[in-house]
Amino acid sequence: MSNDFEIQSYPLTVRTNRERVTAFLAANGLRLDALDYYAVVTAVGDDQILAGGGLDKNIIKCIAVSDTLRDEGISATLVSHLMSIAMSRQYEAVKVFTKPSNQKIFESLGFHLLAEAPKAVLLENGLSGWLTYERYLKSLRREGTSGLIVMNANPFTRGHHFLIAQAARQVDTLFIIPVKEDCSKFSYAERKAMLEVGCRDLENVIVCEGSDYSISAATFPTYFLKELDEAATTQMTLDLNLCAKRIAPALGAKIRFVGSEPLDQMTKRYNELMHEILPLEGISVVEMERLSERDRAISASAVRTALAEEKFSEAAAKVYPTTIPYLLAKLASMALQKELDSSPKPGLVDQIDAGAHQDMDY
Repeated sequence: MSNDFEIQSYPLTVRTNRERVTAFLAANGLRLDALDYYAVVTAVGDDQILAGGGLDKNIIKCIAVSDTLRDEGISATLVSHLMSIAMSRQYEAVKVFTKPSNQKIFESLGFHLLAEAPKAVLLENGLSGWLTYERYLKSLRREGTSGLIVMNANPFTRGHHFLIAQAARQVDTLFIIPVKEDCSKFSYAERKAMLEVGCRDLENVIVCEGSDYSISAATFPTYFLKELDEAATTQMTLDLNLCAKRIAPALGAKIRFVGSEPLDQMTKRYNELMHEILPLEGISVVEMERLSERDRAISASAVRTALAEEKFSEAAAKVYPTTIPYLLAKLASMALQKELDSSPKPGLVDQIDAGAHQDMDY
């Protein structure tokens, strides 16, 4: 980059900064997405934004360069700066979701393609990242026919165990990959533990470590899509492409099992795309009827609703027995938080004040 320009951190917590970046991105056909770091390029002695780019953890987002600087090598400088920030945060690999038309630009900067969809591609830079996870998955491979289930298990219900048991009967080895992102009522560690203890009676089931290579609606950025209604299908297509070309082959899995979805339209659409995409890569899709009671599928969302309403018996009836201790722990945590969030009870403030005055007398 020319000495006539400088790159600097640009905190988006400052309202005027956020407004200026939003306007700059809009002028370049982009939207502001969730970011925890943003940097801008300006001319020395001038505060006009000429280029900018940001990070959400280790994902590069919202890179834009003014037309007047397209030939100045600014993009490479910005990406290098953002990568150095990510590395300083102890991330060993950096990802970027972008338009397919930008793929060659990022490949020229050392990124390699992980997954692709008609409207977006996912690339990664780093010596670890996917390669490390791929080696781990390959270490789990077993002889014979292998299948795969990806699930959230938030929490682990009787329906989940039913689905896993049915699938396990159809293969020599069944791999379960829990979704890793921590935006669920139960943490990733809790959900993985529930799966492990709940599947102990199924000898051919292996619960794998989750990873950042499950592309969810929470992690998939939409800032570069012209229409937001494209986002869901694009995100799901990328996720399935990554499963078909990377995750399933690493495990040697030739079958992906999934439960039917009679209620949630988004999950139903995901299942439809699964039937379209995975067979093209030699992976069969087996969709099984979910366990139901009183003509309604047992769902984790119903368990979460019962917990929120403090209806323990109703929640406990839907989960697998090994999950009950996790429900009790969650209810205890919720009760404690509720107590901490509530205002002091009548008379308690007076008691505290009296105790304070007694201390002062000494």
